[in-house]
Amino acid sequence: MYTPTFGPLTDEIIPKIKTSNPIIVVPGIGGTQLVDAESGKTAWGSYGFNTYWPSTEKDNQLLSLPLEPENTSSAQEFNKAIPKSVLETWRLSFFPFSSIEFAVYATIKKSMIAAGYISEKEVLSRIGNTKNEGTPLFEFAYDWRKSNAENAVILDKFVREKSENPMIKKRFGDNQKFDLICHSMGCLVSRYYLRYGNQGLGTSDNPPELDWRGSDKIENIIMVAPPNKGSVEALSNLTNGFYLHQIKLLKYPPAVLGTWPSMYELLPRQDISQATNHEGKEVDLLDPQLWQDMSWGLLDPNQEKVLTQISTKGAERPSSKYLQAKRLQAKLLGNARLFHSRLDKKVESPNGLYFWLFAGVGKPTESKVTVNTENKTWSAKREKAGDGAVLRASAYTLESTKKRDIDSPYNNSIIPWYDAMFFFTDHMGLVQNNDFFLNLYDIIIWRSNF
Repeated sequence: MYTPTFGPLTDEIIPKIKTSNPIIVVPGIGGTQLVDAESGKTAWGSYGFNTYWPSTEKDNQLLSLPLEPENTSSAQEFNKAIPKSVLETWRLSFFPFSSIEFAVYATIKKSMIAAGYISEKEVLSRIGNTKNEGTPLFEFAYDWRKSNAENAVILDKFVREKSENPMIKKRFGDNQKFDLICHSMGCLVSRYYLRYGNQGLGTSDNPPELDWRGSDKIENIIMVAPPNKGSVEALSNLTNGFYLHQIKLLKYPPAVLGTWPSMYELLPRQDISQATNHEGKEVDLLDPQLWQDMSWGLLDPNQEKVLTQISTKGAERPSSKYLQAKRLQAKLLGNARLFHSRLDKKVESPNGLYFWLFAGVGKPTESKVTVNTENKTWSAKREKAGDGAVLRASAYTLESTKKRDIDSPYNNSIIPWYDAMFFFTDHMGLVQNNDFFLNLYDIIIWRSNF
């Protein structure tokens, strides 16, 4: 596990932590541990001994969301995985006392605590302490399977609860603002929260009001590897399943991922995917008919066994399961289109709200999707204009990806960046990068003291 070190800079950082804003870390998709509400066993984040193994019937049932979410009378009883905490490491255990660990968000937490921030557990222990020293570091653990708009509502509640924390109020007063540090999909949750607060997704006929109601508690939003205009990787996960790390045994099936609203909201915009069919005609990756014609995801015949495992009771017949899956998929694609439209509106942001970008480049990243509707396959080209998962144009949120516009990005972004920094690193490598942390502290500590 890697922990950045700053040598003599530590003596300069720690004293200034005391006057910086409290931090809220918002992880990306898969960045919160999910556990079985009944047994407490890990459903996501730890694998092997005393956990559920991916693709088993029990794990599929725990991790899938209901195929008929509105039908409460027949909704699945086994969907009881709940968020526990931000995932610091994921662990693979072969035996009770033998395991392998891989860092997820441990590095960022350990680095900031080493710099002088204090964890939420420490904050709670210091309530009533007359000194109340230390600036809090809060972590937003959420169910990343659900819609980002739904999680934005939960984030709104989270921020307001923290602002009422006795230590926060005593040390900083009633009008204290926070800094958001978000990674990957967590940036979509954060952006939606800033724009719409607790309003949710709404409908096409009754959209939420874009009044920036979430921004009254936030000063800086620091986005790390944000898929602001989506990622082709989401299409791969929905159609092929998700392999955890490079261990091919740890695979989550497409039918399970196909029940997650968030995964559809990560699908790329047309200018990012540049999707065409085998005849060169433009293809809409959010078109439900395309997914039905291609038998993608939930509708893949090879997923029939998994679909049976996660189907609602009373849907034993193949036609009933397929109909449920078809309806859910169409609904989630439609909601994803609405979600994209909410975030892609270019409007002036409030004064005093600052947007910062950290993104990776130089890693082969999928783009230029070709869909062959005859043999029901798709492919993508790879270019070194991203971090392996997110293209630079998506992270920067370019309105147009035409060459003349890419060459002049500062006037071509939906987001009014205060500054943008790019590193030769991959998607997860950014949150373990020493240069990233040095620039991060420049934003949240030194500049706040000027």
